[in-house]
Amino acid sequence: MAQLTALKGKKSTKKKARARRHIKGAMAAPLDSLSHCKDYFHIEVDPKECVNITKTYIKKTYDKKTSQYILKNEDHHFRFSFIAGYIHWLNEGKEKHQETQDWIDKKFNELADKGKTIVQEVKKELSKKNVHIPNIQERIQEVSNNLIGELEGVVDDFYDNPTTFKFDAVKWFRANGVNQAHSKNIRKFYEPIANEYTQLQKPSREQCEQLREGYSHLDKKTIKKTYDFFNGIVGACDLILQESKANRKTRTPKPRSAEKQIQKLKYCKSDERWKIASINPTEIIDATEVWVFNTKNRKIGKYIAEEHSTIKVKGTTLQFFDENTSVQKTLRKPLEQLKDFNNSGKVQLRKFLSKITTTETKLNGRFNNDTVILKAVR
Repeated sequence: MAQLTALKGKKSTKKKARARRHIKGAMAAPLDSLSHCKDYFHIEVDPKECVNITKTYIKKTYDKKTSQYILKNEDHHFRFSFIAGYIHWLNEGKEKHQETQDWIDKKFNELADKGKTIVQEVKKELSKKNVHIPNIQERIQEVSNNLIGELEGVVDDFYDNPTTFKFDAVKWFRANGVNQAHSKNIRKFYEPIANEYTQLQKPSREQCEQLREGYSHLDKKTIKKTYDFFNGIVGACDLILQESKANRKTRTPKPRSAEKQIQKLKYCKSDERWKIASINPTEIIDATEVWVFNTKNRKIGKYIAEEHSTIKVKGTTLQFFDENTSVQKTLRKPLEQLKDFNNSGKVQLRKFLSKITTTETKLNGRFNNDTVILKAVR
């Protein structure tokens, strides 16, 4: 019984020994001396673990702001194994080594200064990104306000001597590069006062009493001169606006490609019963004649383009065909007649419909899944 107890004790000792041998990283560092601890960290401890130990120490040792500054630096500043080894030495309750401690403190203070600069540069970049960039309307308004400011100087000069002051608003506008966008804003600013002086030009009985009283200190001659002055500015605005409309380029719509025009076009690609197949529908675009056959009602038709135009497609409908001359007729013997059609040249096709004796009806331009496109002539 004593031997069995002894054997169990031995097994327990071996297991514990194996467990100790499997400990790796910082936890297995020797603590008999600081130099042995540092050497172990240099050889055995992963750089990532060194970084984590150092960063944890910084967060615990320094205040929040200083920690943030230090940690703004790149990770390679925290990979020194001897720093992590020394921090581990302290964490295990060992005695502080003043020379090492002074070096580490100096290093982290340098990193704090460097990190502060990094934070300031980042803030500068963010402030640049958040700067308001005025849009085109704001830029126009800013230029308009500057022009109005200059005009207000002219207005002051006018009020100093309204009877003799001369001002050519159109000439001033052209000299100062006033365009139609500026004219709208300038007109909006001066139109109310121009309207007031326009009212004062009317007979007294038609004038607003308050307006008449407000300008009672002015004589008729001054009112007339002021009316001419402000309406001259408004008139110059109107002239610039009219000129811009006259000189505005007419927007020419971009022509749609043949592929886009026939994108939604419905048609029958081929028909086994009548032994016929459609041509490529893009050939319809800009054609002067288009021949079609309806597999359901056996009608063959010819679309003829309007004079000085060519045929186009919109959705499932042909456009710009002559509604009077574009006609269709029913084929009594479709197989034979369609064979003749395919063998006919340009001259023979001119008389093809006239040889068919069935009733003639007008085409409406609409295509569907029964429509075979036989031919397109350009």
